[in-house]
Amino acid sequence: MKPSLVTLFILLILAIVSVKAEEIEPVHYAYANYLGSGIYKTTGQHASLISMPFTYELGHKDKTSYGLRLPISLGFFDFGLADLPNLDFPDEVGTITFTPGLAFNYQYNQDWLIESYIDIGYGRNLTTNKGVNIHSSGVSALYNFNMKNYDAIWANRIYYARYDGNGYDAKDSYAAIQTGIDVGLPLQYQVFGYQFQPRVFAMAFWYFSEVDFLTLSARSLDEEKNVTLTNSVEFGFTLHFSETIGYSWAGIERLGLSYRYSKNFSAFRLLFSFPI
Repeated sequence: MKPSLVTLFILLILAIVSVKAEEIEPVHYAYANYLGSGIYKTTGQHASLISMPFTYELGHKDKTSYGLRLPISLGFFDFGLADLPNLDFPDEVGTITFTPGLAFNYQYNQDWLIESYIDIGYGRNLTTNKGVNIHSSGVSALYNFNMKNYDAIWANRIYYARYDGNGYDAKDSYAAIQTGIDVGLPLQYQVFGYQFQPRVFAMAFWYFSEVDFLTLSARSLDEEKNVTLTNSVEFGFTLHFSETIGYSWAGIERLGLSYRYSKNFSAFRLLFSFPI
């Protein structure tokens, strides 16, 4: 990866999310590889969470391909937007989550792609030395089509994720269905020697088991309230690069930003992969 682009990525990563939490709260950093980079309550300190969806293709036979999923998320404690002007970046990682798994994709026909996965992994808060066991699975159907000069993908997914405390009392789970559309604009640009296509997307989520978050009240920056999510919507944009930036198994094909909204809850997300 080119040095100038690395600097850009670091600034974007560290600028996106910063939240305050308490140790007794749900361990939402365990969900970072599924909810994506965003605003979650973690444990006892300010934390900025990012997720990198690494993958590695193992093989291909007829219409079926299979590979490894290697998503990893990192949390940086006590870092906020006020630290950016002085380039005072965090010198240590506060949380880490690694949920390796297997992915199977089936190209039903030219337009329809069926995806499935199963993950089993582990997350740990490096400051409290508490960890959680994590598992997740899901299945998706993606439909590719064209609208005049616009290429589009319609995606439908259903998935489940759960964590359990490793040696202490903590557990939570949620299941969701989501649908959305990702549309590529008939434009091509170039930045730092990489060609990319701008794309926009929108999607909706319905949660079968409710997801609880703690957020700051709009009335006071110090007053917290519990928010239960049963549905949400999200929209944003990505830059789809024509070639992978970095390594083939740990590179970036997309970079973007999105905004997720639900009643009494909102979050910005930094995107490193297909957003839907």
